Amino acid sequence: MALQLLTNAAEKLFLRGSDANSMHRGGFTQRWLAFSRQLVAQDQSYLSIADFHTSGENTGSLAAYEKRLDIRRRLAHVDPTNAQWQSDAACILNEIGDLYRQDDVTDRAIAAYEESVAIWRRLAEINPREPHYWRCVGVSLKKLGDVKLDAADSTGALSAYEESLNCYRRLYASDPQNTRWQFGIAEILESIAELKLALADDEGALVAYEQVLAIDRALLAIDDKSTERQWNVSLNLDRIGDLRLALGDSLAAAEAYEESLAIRRHLVELDRSNLQWSQCVSSSLQKISGLKGATGDYAGMLAVFEETLANDNQWTKKQKTDAQLRGVGSTNPIDVTNMKAASAAATPADYSHAVSPELATPT
Repeated sequence: MALQLLTNAAEKLFLRGSDANSMHRGGFTQRWLAFSRQLVAQDQSYLSIADFHTSGENTGSLAAYEKRLDIRRRLAHVDPTNAQWQSDAACILNEIGDLYRQDDVTDRAIAAYEESVAIWRRLAEINPREPHYWRCVGVSLKKLGDVKLDAADSTGALSAYEESLNCYRRLYASDPQNTRWQFGIAEILESIAELKLALADDEGALVAYEQVLAIDRALLAIDDKSTERQWNVSLNLDRIGDLRLALGDSLAAAEAYEESLAIRRHLVELDRSNLQWSQCVSSSLQKISGLKGATGDYAGMLAVFEETLANDNQWTKKQKTDAQLRGVGSTNPIDVTNMKAASAAATPADYSHAVSPELATPT
């Protein structure tokens, strides 16, 4: 009731101030600002309530966010020209959408994100040179695409992702030195690639991943010491190798795997305690070994396989000291001598399915 009275009073003062002559307008404006500050003060109390709630206790947090949203909507109604209050409302709507998505209430999450997108779009159109608004359109569209994917609306998800991608490309075109926009483009392209993979569109996924790789290479050129950026290049080379192989281009797949392996070996040299990198060296070696066997290069296959085994033995020893990483990778000894003997009598048909099952899933 107090909130309603404050809002009504603020609205009346704003309207009276707009109609008053210049002599009296200042007094109305000052009183309107005082009421508005009281509304914002109440809003901060709701913010504090929301911040104390954690995941799994979303009911109280959701109620707090909805009260904050109600205040912002009323303030925006009192002064539709105030971009800050509209921005606040859009941010709160994203928070509400996140909470609904956590609770699997996808229809309400979609509604919240769609309203947020509409506000950000309007602000971006009014202020086309303001990058913040275009970025917020892109962020909200990504959220909308994710929740539409949750709801099995792949068409809607792809549409949201593509519009988000256009926002980030617009930002990059206006400021190509800003790596933030490049990371944003790469993130959306990865979402598009994953969606196309789920839709069995391997060619579409390959196009998207190749664009991601180009961005990753450009980012690495800016900071070639960054292990994170080196890892990103390696990861996308591996994904591209998988897709090239699935599309029947084993030569291009081998080239991608070899380049990815070289980067992973380098990363392991930098930090031999990193079990994930060591494991991924083995993953790359297994894929290369499988390709060599499938093409009849059994000697090459065995040489790579022996390197895989040696690498596995190194990281499985380290693995035993870390309970959190137990169960990852091969822990069973392999009889390489018997494998060599078996390979002597093998035919190319025996290796037609020799490629590791990991090829089906980008690593």
